[in-house]
Amino acid sequence: VTEATDAREELFGRERMLAALNARTGGTPQDVLHRVREAVRDFVKDADQFDDMTMLCMEYKGAKT
Repeated sequence: VTEATDAREELFGRERMLAALNARTGGTPQDVLHRVREAVRDFVKDADQFDDMTMLCMEYKGAKT
């Protein structure tokens, strides 16, 4: 995600990724992934990407007792 580039070859970067993750809290892992993907899509627009993108989101449900 951080290495996605726009037409000027600027990286999406860590700051944009964190902003996308923190823009709205809550939701399912699928919701979080969708928000990040939309942020990347808005940044990249029509620029070709040189690599694939892999995302993983996990939900912590607390320690087992």
